[in-house]
Amino acid sequence: MVEKLHVDDTKKMQHLKAVCFVRPTEESVRLLCDLLRAGTYGEFFVFFSSVLAETHLQALAESDENEAVRQVQEMYASFLAVDPTVFTLDVPRNDHLLRYASLAPSARSSVIDPIVEGIASFLLSVKRRPAIRAQSNSEVARRVASDVARLAYEREQGLFDFRRTEGASQLVILDRLDDPVTPLLSQWTYQAMIHELIGIKNNRVRVHEKGQAQDIVVSSSGDAFFRDNMYSNYGDLGTSVKRLVDDFQAVSKMNKQIDSIEDMQRFVESFPEFRQQSGNVSKHVSLMSELSRLIGENALMAVSQVEQEIACGADRAYAYASTLEKLGDPAVTSTACLRLVLLFALRYEKEGERQITELQSALAKRNVEPAFVRLVRDVTRVAGEARRVGDLFGNRTFFSRAQKAVSGLKGADNVYTQHQPLLVQTLENISKGKVKESDYPLVGPAANANAAPRDQRPVEIFVFIVGGITYEEARFVAQMNETNPGTQIALGGTGILNSAGFLTDLMKATQ
Repeated sequence: MVEKLHVDDTKKMQHLKAVCFVRPTEESVRLLCDLLRAGTYGEFFVFFSSVLAETHLQALAESDENEAVRQVQEMYASFLAVDPTVFTLDVPRNDHLLRYASLAPSARSSVIDPIVEGIASFLLSVKRRPAIRAQSNSEVARRVASDVARLAYEREQGLFDFRRTEGASQLVILDRLDDPVTPLLSQWTYQAMIHELIGIKNNRVRVHEKGQAQDIVVSSSGDAFFRDNMYSNYGDLGTSVKRLVDDFQAVSKMNKQIDSIEDMQRFVESFPEFRQQSGNVSKHVSLMSELSRLIGENALMAVSQVEQEIACGADRAYAYASTLEKLGDPAVTSTACLRLVLLFALRYEKEGERQITELQSALAKRNVEPAFVRLVRDVTRVAGEARRVGDLFGNRTFFSRAQKAVSGLKGADNVYTQHQPLLVQTLENISKGKVKESDYPLVGPAANANAAPRDQRPVEIFVFIVGGITYEEARFVAQMNETNPGTQIALGGTGILNSAGFLTDLMKATQ
């Protein structure tokens, strides 16, 4: 029996044992105390998803008048492991994090505490107490980092007193608004495409076939085809799915050739695998079919090419003309048009003032909601160049410009995937020990600053983005782990974003 925490004086079941799995919040502990005092169940086994404050433990003890509590344990499970190197706190909305600086001081703790709890839970589960860095210009990143440091190095230092590991580990807290470009771009790798065009929630995808909704699971742990192809680009996916279908047809044909008892026995023995393969084939064919339909109907390839030109190109006039052309194309959705204009505004906020105004007018002519038209200016206010630490468009240094020029020589086959998230550059600098202390300083108690020598290259990096991560960033992290086994990276965030979710967050944050 599964129930929410509540007290019903008319419903006492002292013959039953209650197993309670709860977050250690003020509200949850209060409700649990009410249950204990009411004597609703005969025995209680209580499991908390993260660190339990001593005051909460004392409150539980005082409420257990019937001595019904048999076990209290911290499970450190306030996060969701999506992939082997990716975790999320599954925060339902990120807009309050994007506007953290404007929140009333009294409201800030309720926003930050669940994040601190989740990060602490993750660190305890992997048994690490890393040095902690924060993006210097982000108030929310600094607050999260300092609260985690205070918890790990002061309040609960006994819990984090793990055996020292070889090499250094670092936790880096970043702000989503330092890179608003990546969540706005169309995606062309399998996992990211599914999330962008259909949506993924806790590794589940809802597809509609013949008027009926169906939930299917896409997970690297239980689906070999998805594990091998989740980072494959769209051009390669068609070939991979065809090979999957051909392999299944070959197995299916073989299993139909049953001429003896021995053949029948072999078929029965292989049937579970056969059935699983059948489900996998159907699942991925359906997903590829739906992705192809959406790409064609919404002219996404043409849209994506313009997005990449804006994000990675240098010709403002060409980018403006291409954007204006797409705004006049009825096949391009209004949402896609909005994303193009937002990208243009972020890229050319200083030198393209007149053109941005004209693009806003073009959006209005397409009957885009006025609030979304205003968002074009609002996005530069909350995430413009003056508010960012990172070199988002590779304009600030000769090295970044040279690196950008080299990456542009990869060939026409990569025209849709030229962009690299800012996270890649940040992680490369941290892994090489070249991070700017002024941009990403160590924070927290003095013990934190001494957790590892400053000039020691980290062998583990835990990077957490307040405001959400993308599957595109997860892909680059996986690639970096593969190409540089000397430094292992885990990526976490308050949620996993696609462009629709990010636009909603931006809209709410700027209202």
